Amino acid sequence: MKYASVSVKFPVELDTEIERFLDETGIYTNKSEFIKEACRSHLRELNDDTAIAALRLEQLLAQAEQSRQSDSDIDAELAALGEKVDVDDLEQAVEEARKETSEQVYGSDA
Repeated sequence: MKYASVSVKFPVELDTEIERFLDETGIYTNKSEFIKEACRSHLRELNDDTAIAALRLEQLLAQAEQSRQSDSDIDAELAALGEKVDVDDLEQAVEEARKETSEQVYGSDA
């Protein structure tokens, strides 16, 4: 397995908190292992996020408008992405986005 070297700057408080966690639990052998696992976990969360699925859908539609990909291929990709979208999560995300937009445009009293 090949490894990439990444430099991460943390606030001192966060670094101290991570060190304390490592010392107290012994779950991870070092900060590098802890950071790799945290990144993996965050990626899993992002890949399961409804907003990310919607973004991918939007990008796919934009690509479809510009590509010569067959309709059946596009339909298959859309169906696969659609299965990842949780309707309740999407509704909640839309409601929150509308509320945020309303607050930004009309102020917090809207």
